[in-house]
Amino acid sequence: MEIKKEIVINRPVQEVWEVLGNQFTTAYKWARGLTHSEGFGKPKFDGAECSNRTCEVPGFGTIQEDIKKFDSKNYVLTYEVVKGFPGFITSAVNTWTLERKGSNTLVHMHMKMQTKGFKGAIMGPMMKMQLNKTVAGVIEDLKVFVETGKPSDYKQKELAKNRKNVA
Repeated sequence: MEIKKEIVINRPVQEVWEVLGNQFTTAYKWARGLTHSEGFGKPKFDGAECSNRTCEVPGFGTIQEDIKKFDSKNYVLTYEVVKGFPGFITSAVNTWTLERKGSNTLVHMHMKMQTKGFKGAIMGPMMKMQLNKTVAGVIEDLKVFVETGKPSDYKQKELAKNRKNVA
């Protein structure tokens, strides 16, 4: 299964990379569906602050992602979910590519997932539908955060709900 999304962010590519690449460990501050994220592991790529990230996903648990490519010169970030997904998902890789468009940035996001077995065949189409919606929201969250310096309205509501649940 593949999901591809694009969006134009009205900011220079370096500003988008600052949030997406250089602040990889704190995606929970702007991306919907994450209540916490943090990096760990010795960096394997120049410019990266870690080699792995964990993300807390409400109703799902903790997932671990390994950075597969971190190219701050060409603005490419690839990571793979290596722990935390159900057993019928054999692979989940996400690649973000940033492209200069004058003073703006074209963001490409390409997610590839492989499923296996009967459960994968049954759950795959439903997951793709849900992921399509989530990914469209996440890429919009990135745009809002980079352009305004604040989380999207959706993310702000999510953060407030999480604070309420913790209190």
